[in-house]
Amino acid sequence: MPATTLARRAFLGGAVAAFAAARAFAQSPAPAGPVDPKLLDDLVAANRILADQGVVDGYGHVSVRHPADPQRYLMSRSIAPELVTAADVMEYDLDSTAVEPRGRASYLERFIHGEIYRARPDVRAVHSSRSTT
Repeated sequence: MPATTLARRAFLGGAVAAFAAARAFAQSPAPAGPVDPKLLDDLVAANRILADQGVVDGYGHVSVRHPADPQRYLMSRSIAPELVTAADVMEYDLDSTAVEPRGRASYLERFIHGEIYRARPDVRAVHSSRSTT
């Protein structure tokens, strides 16, 4: 392969990688502000209680609207509900884009939560589940 072709491919590969990184960074919204640790504890407890009582399984999710910004909500990263800790809680905008994801995976079902919060400004928390109980 000619050197010019290799150089062109390397340049294009680097440009695409830079574009993708810039786009991913640009899409991440700024945080809405600190959250009261008691609210985080309540969200963690909700996950664990619903799992303990069999209301949710590995596919159940609980979220709360961010108290400082009604255009944001809080939900754990993609992890079994009985294992959730405060460190697992992530902030999302109403498009369900994670704020500061730091490599943590998000539930695909988060979009349901985001759309409920968007449609119903009065809603403060959402639970979703596919449990048969």
